Amino acid sequence: MDSLAGLIGSRRVLVCIGTGGVGKTTISAALGVAAAEQGRRALVLTVDPARRLANALGLATLDEHVRRIEPATFAAEGCTVAAPLDAAMLDVKRMFDRVVDRHSPSAAVRDRILAHPFYRQASTALAGSQEYMAMERLFEAATSGDHDLVVLDTPPAEHALDFLESPNRLVDLFDSPAFRILVARASTRGRASAFRPGSLVMRGLSRFTSGEMFSSLLEFFSDMSATFDGFVERAQQVSALLHGPDTAFVIVAACEAGSARRALALHRHLTGDGYPVGALVLNRVAPYAAIRSDLEPAIEDARTLLRREAKQHRERHKGLAHAWATSAHHLSQIAAQDADVVASCRAGFGAAARVALVPRLADEPDSLRSLADVARFLTSAGTS
Repeated sequence: MDSLAGLIGSRRVLVCIGTGGVGKTTISAALGVAAAEQGRRALVLTVDPARRLANALGLATLDEHVRRIEPATFAAEGCTVAAPLDAAMLDVKRMFDRVVDRHSPSAAVRDRILAHPFYRQASTALAGSQEYMAMERLFEAATSGDHDLVVLDTPPAEHALDFLESPNRLVDLFDSPAFRILVARASTRGRASAFRPGSLVMRGLSRFTSGEMFSSLLEFFSDMSATFDGFVERAQQVSALLHGPDTAFVIVAACEAGSARRALALHRHLTGDGYPVGALVLNRVAPYAAIRSDLEPAIEDARTLLRREAKQHRERHKGLAHAWATSAHHLSQIAAQDADVVASCRAGFGAAARVALVPRLADEPDSLRSLADVARFLTSAGTS
């Protein structure tokens, strides 16, 4: 069974996906560190503005500007990498501005769109806009030639597939015949327009909003309509990238039964829709089986000591031995539960799947050194 090292070394895009609270941001950063160790120029692109990621990477801030962590910075923390590591955060508004600039037929249309009050709100609040712009930013980074690998840290969500489905809903709106007909008729000038001032339609709409506001909205969509084809074309290009051989999805789950079930369901949905799933990362696996092997000799030592000690000390040592035995029993139960979760995931993902196990750590990774430790679990030959 290959580790994730081969995946990191052969793909151009890795998409970390999973429900909230499973450690996607940490795993995404660790994948970037592992790529830097291989000498690949990697960019970790996060949609979740978690300050913890910036702190772990040793950065004061994390925003849309690409921040570079040089090999010397790694070396100062006792890590060796063969290439620098870059990191950036999605800025939905700025990305939307760049998309409008790219697809507008003229500078005049672009300026009208960017200056429109509705655009200032819609560019961040429109349903699906964050997800669509994340895809745009991913495509921009993956095709720029600046990086060998882009690791996308998807936003936390109860339903992880929303990240992939929301942009399609936005594109479906722009590409729908009804919406295009509405915009075309709204942009018609003169007495033929159903939306001319004083028309029956406008009088009816005046019950809900002012005619001036509605006219302004129609003018905005009339200008935006010139960019719709560009939105749809780019969505198709992104879809081709995400379904292609240069991309792999890395499903991240916590090592507990509910999270594992959701990961397996996500795996079925992704593969059913033709997305290439490259690996499952089970995070926070309790390494209690190894601890138990250390505890059992200690328990026996306590029992031996109990037999040797004077009678007046036996009660104290008896209590100690009992505490050791109880701890070992509880740990073995947890180890068995985790083993069942790992076994069910391996069975559900199939014999050929990569399944990486990352142990439960005392603290969340908060430095390059700790991210490098996680990276080693992801690339270990004994991963699964």
